[in-house]
Amino acid sequence: MTTVRQILRCARRIGQIQEGGAKLLNRSVRCASTQARQKITEDENGKKVFLSPYGDFTPSDLLVQEYIWKDLANHANKIALECAVTGRKYTYSETRDASNYIARSLINMGLRKGDVIALIAPNYPETVLAFLGVLEANLVVTTVNPAYTPDEVKRQIQNSGAKAIITVAEIARSILEATRGTLPPGVPFVVIEDGTGPIPEATIPFKDLIARGKSLPPVTSYQTTSQDLAILPYSSGTTGLPKGVMLTHKNLVANMEMSEKTAGEKMWQSATSDFQEIIPVILPFFHIFGMNVVTLPRLAHGTKLITLPRFIPELFIKLLMKEQVTGMFVVPPILLFFNSSPYVKKELLSNVHHIISGAAPMSKTDAERFYNKFETDPSKLKITQGYGLTETSPVVCLEMDGVKTGSIGKNIAGCELRLVDPATNEDVSGPGQTGEIWVRGPHVMKGYLNNEAATRETIVENSWLKTGDIAYFDEEFDFFVTDRLKELIKVKGFQVAPAELEALLRTHPDVQEAAVIGIPDERSGEVPKAFILLKKNAKSSAEDIKNFIKGKVSDYKELQGGVVFVDNIPKNASGKIVRQQLKNECK
Repeated sequence: MTTVRQILRCARRIGQIQEGGAKLLNRSVRCASTQARQKITEDENGKKVFLSPYGDFTPSDLLVQEYIWKDLANHANKIALECAVTGRKYTYSETRDASNYIARSLINMGLRKGDVIALIAPNYPETVLAFLGVLEANLVVTTVNPAYTPDEVKRQIQNSGAKAIITVAEIARSILEATRGTLPPGVPFVVIEDGTGPIPEATIPFKDLIARGKSLPPVTSYQTTSQDLAILPYSSGTTGLPKGVMLTHKNLVANMEMSEKTAGEKMWQSATSDFQEIIPVILPFFHIFGMNVVTLPRLAHGTKLITLPRFIPELFIKLLMKEQVTGMFVVPPILLFFNSSPYVKKELLSNVHHIISGAAPMSKTDAERFYNKFETDPSKLKITQGYGLTETSPVVCLEMDGVKTGSIGKNIAGCELRLVDPATNEDVSGPGQTGEIWVRGPHVMKGYLNNEAATRETIVENSWLKTGDIAYFDEEFDFFVTDRLKELIKVKGFQVAPAELEALLRTHPDVQEAAVIGIPDERSGEVPKAFILLKKNAKSSAEDIKNFIKGKVSDYKELQGGVVFVDNIPKNASGKIVRQQLKNECK
């Protein structure tokens, strides 16, 4: 590969969309460019719809594993997966065979179509092999954060109805404890040997799935269709506790194809006989960003993926020194690390052509600091930003030029958007006007598992999904997210539901009522802050409350924003906590 790829001088010309009777909607649009005039239409119900400038899209009918392996012959002997810690490697051919052997073994264990398998593992090559093997066996994957506490793991396993567990040696004993009494005896419990120690007795070594699978009947056809459930990640949606997001094979494949049609060879090259992209998998595979933006689509195009079980600066820098990394997917805190670390040198990034940020907003200032530190510019190394949700598989928008670092860009091919004023429920269609982003397309989830009420609140009239995010667009029809209607707290890209922490805080013997909000934090984006109404004569300190939370939730859910004692918790007439009032008081 050349050191600097000449990528996309500008986003595909918006004028490529067929006008198809599009109506001009207001004066600001009429005065804009020809490209912009073709950007908004009115649908049959008079709703103002932003069509993608990258054209219409009809998804294929492939299953996820079929999509990934469709071009296998082009790169069968290249490295697909490599562990940054152990050095274990799998070629594409070996990856394909291993996933098939794993599928055979899972079927041989008595698991049947539609059964849910909980995959609780950091980023290892075997994590990806397990994921693909589960899908190939006509089963469903629910990915679980390996940093979860036993109570959090137990809640997801119970809610998802998992019938088997795949985890790693490092956390196997705590996962066993979490599942005791939750799963019936004899449920398959598979452990990936990660080099941290022996696996527990009476568990199944992951390597046995591959070894035994070789002699079992091959998987030659699939009972699953593209409309069937493929994965069940968990998201808090706009409010409340985490819910199972039902994503089908068609949802996932459609989003990969939509992103490919939008960015394609403009941002990434498919593997050839003498070239292969090299990308570190820094973002967790259990998260939809790490899964269906990084790992799966890049496997489909022959990329060498180097897995990191967690982001350890020393390990990551060693990786950059060893490998000629060509691109990266990050969250904003990792960009901050690049900017602040004296060990990340310009020469370590000499082959990198794109850094794509997502999961949380990236500030223009941080991108500019990066360009200044490494003495580069968007014509050589582009820092771009995307936007999406677990519920949309996930990509909704993508900025590809690296020249509008505060922007999420334009909606990808086949993805329709609306901006709806949350106060009036009317569409807005003028530059600078804000509204809630509503999304429609083949990548929108089937719904929330066993939660019709939440599904109906999120997917409304004519299949529009309400994101809870407030945005506007500029004269060039690039979108900018400004705020969130939803009350979720985004800590380093991870969702924290205030309701979850509030419920836990109310179990403290001294707490009468609690409210939790997110406050800005330079490194994490946001951190949780609690407002506590103590019971009469209670003596607990702020440190007592913070320590009460520790150990009961994952680290990123802890009350890093502090604890404030109050005389009352503001609520509206229906008894709902008015968190916005608390946010305003913190400004």
